[in-house]
Amino acid sequence: MDLCESEEKDKDYFIGSMVFTPHEVKNKIKILDGQQRFATILLLLSSLRDILKQSTIEGGSEWIEEINRIIYTINVPTRVKNPKLELNRDDKIFFDKVVIDGNIQASKPHSHKLIKEAYNFFKDKISGKVDKGKEKFVENILDVIINKLLMIKIEVDSDDNANMIFETLNDRGLELSVANLVRNYICSISASDLESVIKIWEDIVDQVGDYNVTRFLRHFWISSYELVRKEELYKKLKNKVNTKNVKVFMEQLYEEAAIYSNLNTPTHEFWADSEIESMIDELNILKVEQIYILLLALFKRFYDRKDSFKKLLKTLINFIFRYNTICGLDPKVLERLYSDISIRVRKSEIGENEVIKEIKKSSPSKDQFIATFRDIEINNGRLAKYILLKINNHIMIRQGKREITTNVNEVNLEHVIPRKPDKEWEEFFKRNNINKGELIYRIGNMTILYKEYNRKIANKFFDKKKEMYIKSELPLNESLKKYKEFGIKEVEGRQQEIGVIAEELWKV
Repeated sequence: MDLCESEEKDKDYFIGSMVFTPHEVKNKIKILDGQQRFATILLLLSSLRDILKQSTIEGGSEWIEEINRIIYTINVPTRVKNPKLELNRDDKIFFDKVVIDGNIQASKPHSHKLIKEAYNFFKDKISGKVDKGKEKFVENILDVIINKLLMIKIEVDSDDNANMIFETLNDRGLELSVANLVRNYICSISASDLESVIKIWEDIVDQVGDYNVTRFLRHFWISSYELVRKEELYKKLKNKVNTKNVKVFMEQLYEEAAIYSNLNTPTHEFWADSEIESMIDELNILKVEQIYILLLALFKRFYDRKDSFKKLLKTLINFIFRYNTICGLDPKVLERLYSDISIRVRKSEIGENEVIKEIKKSSPSKDQFIATFRDIEINNGRLAKYILLKINNHIMIRQGKREITTNVNEVNLEHVIPRKPDKEWEEFFKRNNINKGELIYRIGNMTILYKEYNRKIANKFFDKKKEMYIKSELPLNESLKKYKEFGIKEVEGRQQEIGVIAEELWKV
């Protein structure tokens, strides 16, 4: 939110260099580098406009009109509104709905979710200031965007010249999109295949989304050839891809883009296996995209053998949970590990069992896991529900019972010591010298509830909340039914018990 900070300072705001080239359509211009910055500014403005629509702030209607003039034009005969920035085919319609109407009902593509998240991020950040009637805030932020944004505008007459500009700027250390560098280089060496290569590139962008292209290219490269930093990727690719092999390279890239896209946003049409889809949903809850490096290679080699692929996928989920989610170990180490394994898998140098052995070598030990779990705090509600639901279902299976659900959206996260405790809780904290902030997000202070959840008593004192736990049939809540009070000792004891079960459940 640099722009929101800039509005309090009387100075210009530099947004970097942008590269433009003529468009085939009259009165239009192509943005070769800088589109994401323009899109972000329009999302900021549209979120501000939509907040103003709901506010009673003085001058709101005039500001709304001014913002709309910036965002879109209106075709006078048809009254159709056209945003001044046009995204690619995959994102255009959704982006148009967001910036014109504030419609954020995201569909499947991951890029739509990123647009929605950016819009909501700005809305959350600025709504409080507008709600408090800070006219000066709105005035200043519009002044920054309309009058104080500065950029280096570079206009070139062709994509070939753009490629030269890109390389020059890149060599001088200026921030440029790797995706744009690659796209322009690929086009410059495609000769008679240019038309088909451009079509493949557009299809790749449609698959992974504008915002993910650079990350996808890097993950693909690390998975296929060697570990590389983002800053080195363009030069590495340029040395390897030439006029003779560009078409084959692009076809391989397209094939792996489809896999990558369905790791980000799994579809049944692609996977055709609900168990695999469920495991990929787990990966997305854990939010560790580095693993895509290895999964690209494993898919190519093992997907035809579903049992092997599922076994590997399960091993990786357990490894990520131990290494990243709980123990929080160095993620930089993993890129090299994943790259080394991926390259050997692609060369058929190692099989399923060898992959698992390599992963096990880097997995935290039982003692390390349990010791770290003992003090873990979870601030992400969806992740907390995932952990607790998996543990609850593991206990049910051990007891010979059927899982109640595997969908985290169907259970409610309950903080036993509530985030907004009532007066009785506050007296309890004072009496027992308890700092509630140190306990609220401990996993031992959390549970899940099903239909027995009662929001009305969620903030009440423990003896009143117990009726929910007593009604619950979930084995995770059995210990809560026995406690007479719930403080430090109970949180720590319960967390220790959960940690032992978690270590067994997420064993590599």
